[in-house]
Amino acid sequence: QRLHARGFSQSELLLRMTREEIGSYLGLKLETVSRTFSKFVDDGIVEVKQRHVRIVDTEALKLIVNSHKAC
Repeated sequence: QRLHARGFSQSELLLRMTREEIGSYLGLKLETVSRTFSKFVDDGIVEVKQRHVRIVDTEALKLIVNSHKAC
């Protein structure tokens, strides 16, 4: 929502980092990052084409984020 207020899309983004860089930043292995992206795609939550990501199911993604905040 914050990005949308600045004129950016709420559902599409271009990843500037590789999956390996994302893993390194988060302290995860490349395989974990790749599996997570694949699961989100399989579950219909996002569509991924190289570094372009489109959020398809915003509510499902919110549920995942909020469930991890409670931990």
